[in-house]
Amino acid sequence: MGEMVMKTLFDRRSVLSGLDARQKKQAGAVMLGVAVCFAFSAFTFMDFLYCLSDCIGSVVCGGLDIALRDALRSLPVFLSFFLSLSGLLGAHAFYRNEGGDILRKRAKSCAVFAVVLGAVIAFYVLAMRIAGRYLSLTEGGPSRLYPLDALLYAMLYIACGASVLAYLKRSPGFAGPGRAPIQRRGRGVRRVFRAVWLLVALYGFCGFFFGIFILDFSAGYVPYTLAFLLVSLVAFLSIAVWELYYNNLTEAARRAVTLPLALVSLAVSLATAATYFFTLKHNLEGPANVGFGVLPVAMSAGVNLATLLVVLTPLIVSVAAIVKGLRIRAMSLS
Repeated sequence: MGEMVMKTLFDRRSVLSGLDARQKKQAGAVMLGVAVCFAFSAFTFMDFLYCLSDCIGSVVCGGLDIALRDALRSLPVFLSFFLSLSGLLGAHAFYRNEGGDILRKRAKSCAVFAVVLGAVIAFYVLAMRIAGRYLSLTEGGPSRLYPLDALLYAMLYIACGASVLAYLKRSPGFAGPGRAPIQRRGRGVRRVFRAVWLLVALYGFCGFFFGIFILDFSAGYVPYTLAFLLVSLVAFLSIAVWELYYNNLTEAARRAVTLPLALVSLAVSLATAATYFFTLKHNLEGPANVGFGVLPVAMSAGVNLATLLVVLTPLIVSVAAIVKGLRIRAMSLS
């Protein structure tokens, strides 16, 4: 099984084919870094949303002063998400490798941001502890070790950011493979959509893996709960397939598989959306009762906006890919 996966990954249709052992090792390390940073970003994103929900609830139930107190106490949680995101974007810059100057500029900016923001979080936690706002470094909150875990997390990213800066300073260039750059036409719109797509994928990742443990599987909610897990998984797989499979293909291979892959993606997305809306029709209270534990901000008013985004985004991606595939086919026939 492992040999088959590696053969598929490094076959002649992949940008990884033809690399020497050192280059393959670098490429593998970067892909591992992207995966780890994605997981960190997903978990800190959920903590971010939980604490944001608490602050909103404090505004409604206790007033602005209590909400401000909760926000100040949870500030390391909010900042840790942006810290994780900087790590993910930095790893993704190495993954895309759109050119030496572009790579260095993006990786350096992400690394500097990580070092600075990590230092801010560490200083803030220590200052709050000295001031007595935190009763101890393990008083608890989003986790049992909060805010110590936020402090350690910040130190980790300071070390990682410093290591990247040192690597960029002493290394003549990154030897990993390059991947398809983002097209210049409409680049701003593309970047905004890719940012939304990333957040939806992060939510889908945690919506699925967290949902297994915290969603309601009691009588009456099983169909909606399963549908919720399904759309969350598809949202995560959507970005995984296009980024890790499609963008690892050579240009010729991408041209060949764009339309077939887009059609399969559309079929899966439509089937998933139909399943979700069918179960929602028969369980209208599902979002408020089942989904509250996954995203309280969206579910607190009985609104299911977050899950609707999770359902619709893979459909939008699939339709855009079909348009691209049809355009490639038309150009090849002309």
